[in-house]
Amino acid sequence: MTCVKCDGTGRLYTKVANGACLVTACDCEHAKRARQEFEREMAEFRRRLREAKERFGIAVK
Repeated sequence: MTCVKCDGTGRLYTKVANGACLVTACDCEHAKRARQEFEREMAEFRRRLREAKERFGIAVK
């Protein structure tokens, strides 16, 4: 079942002004799963980036 507040997207949109909206994270299960998936993807990206830096001998300050 989808969240009533965010319609299963994990994001809440609030109209602040004409043409502007505020995007915040919802606290539902969909948002939690989306955050966990994003964290997994970022961990994988950081691992690949670290491996590439080691392979090419790039030093980062």
